[in-house]
Amino acid sequence: MPRYTVKQGDCIESIAAEFGVAWEKLWNHPENTDLRTARQDPNVLMPGDIVFVEKEMRLAACATDRLHRFERDTCLSTLVLVLKEFDQPRADEPYTLCVEGSIVNGTTDGNGKLETRIPSRARRGRLLLGKPEVQEEYRLDFGHIDPIQEASGIQGRLRNLGFATLDEFQKKQHLDVTGEADDATLARLNSEYGC
Repeated sequence: MPRYTVKQGDCIESIAAEFGVAWEKLWNHPENTDLRTARQDPNVLMPGDIVFVEKEMRLAACATDRLHRFERDTCLSTLVLVLKEFDQPRADEPYTLCVEGSIVNGTTDGNGKLETRIPSRARRGRLLLGKPEVQEEYRLDFGHIDPIQEASGIQGRLRNLGFATLDEFQKKQHLDVTGEADDATLARLNSEYGC
């Protein structure tokens, strides 16, 4: 049975799609108990983490004297973005999301939320936000946020939320300004970021 070493950009859903197994079965496999305990969120893994993968055998009845073509179902994951500017939701903004050759057009909701399905194995995307004459472009790297227990995970969340330092975040959130990643700060950062 293989053990897979996590690379930057991987999450349980992308790994499961790669091996053709259900992500829930992969995440909840008894051999992955230590990983679940350490990471708690299947979408936030650290490069170097080890995932036990048990491939499933699938049988198909078909004639032996003919050529057959089998295609694996496309696995989809839910992408959720909440877009803000100066703490205000980017409500009712038109957008174009480009992921792996697919283009999705839509409008953010009243809270600046964009929610759509994308291929589980997608690594990058591009978001065009706003009306065509004033459109902003954002590059999206899926699966590139490290666990919040890691310094890189804290910095990534701060950067994506628009903060240069932990002190700035603590001040804005009315927390004790210590510059330290204490439990209250990590809980608030996790809540603000969404994972």
